[in-house]
Amino acid sequence: MSAKLIAITGGIGSGKSVVSQLLRVMGYTVYDCDERAKWLMTHDEQLRNELCRLFGTDTYLPSANGSWLLNKPYLSDVIFSRPDALTKMNACVHPAVWRDMQTQILAESKEYFFFESAILYESGFDHLSTPDEVWAVSAPVELRILRAMQRDNASREKVLSRIASQMPQEEKIRRANHIILNDDTHSIIAQVHKLLETV
Repeated sequence: MSAKLIAITGGIGSGKSVVSQLLRVMGYTVYDCDERAKWLMTHDEQLRNELCRLFGTDTYLPSANGSWLLNKPYLSDVIFSRPDALTKMNACVHPAVWRDMQTQILAESKEYFFFESAILYESGFDHLSTPDEVWAVSAPVELRILRAMQRDNASREKVLSRIASQMPQEEKIRRANHIILNDDTHSIIAQVHKLLETV
């Protein structure tokens, strides 16, 4: 029997990582797409070769121990100077993440497999992974701004800019199967337990 695939998404400061951590404490596997993407960009040889073909050998720098380091300043310059660069990079990274996630799903061999993706819809990863359910974590915008400012030691303007770059929270809610309210008045634990009873 294949695992039921459940995506957890939400905008900056919504608290999706809190939900993911709660599920981990409860014994469930939660795959972090963003963190694994960063890891794969330096450890996955196929992805590394694809990015070098796209952006040149300067995309990576050799390290003292023989591994490769992502040349972030160089890659940032490429992405900002070429309008199509980010789209092309994501077209390589997202399939690599999906391949990696499939490997973990098979290795886990559990009834449910959760994955967290901040840009599930924006990236098109919902079509690539086709989750059985999507749980969207939401919170009032002012609370999200405050959380992000405190967590990242960022200015209000910077947080607002990041929020504006993401899909509106209302659209994520509209597309999701279930909503988890993280507004400091509703219990996240109770909401997650209730959802787990229905999956």
